[in-house]
Amino acid sequence: MNGISSVTEYPCPGQAHRVVTAEAIAAVEVTVKENYHITVNETAAHLDRSHGSAHNIVHDVLQFHKVCARWVPCQLTAELKE
Repeated sequence: MNGISSVTEYPCPGQAHRVVTAEAIAAVEVTVKENYHITVNETAAHLDRSHGSAHNIVHDVLQFHKVCARWVPCQLTAELKE
């Protein structure tokens, strides 16, 4: 074909797909709620996950953010505001 080949049928190398299960989300949430001072690296090591997976769950799924070295939910409830 004149040195031209189609690459549309071949898978592209790159970042692996992230698999986030309900069990992983629950485990990360329990770990963070037990110790609000835990880091993403410590969470990943504790649950035998990669740093990227732990970071994705904490920031994107659970929407926790560091405030004064503690993980807090992005949207505070009335109970948490007290």
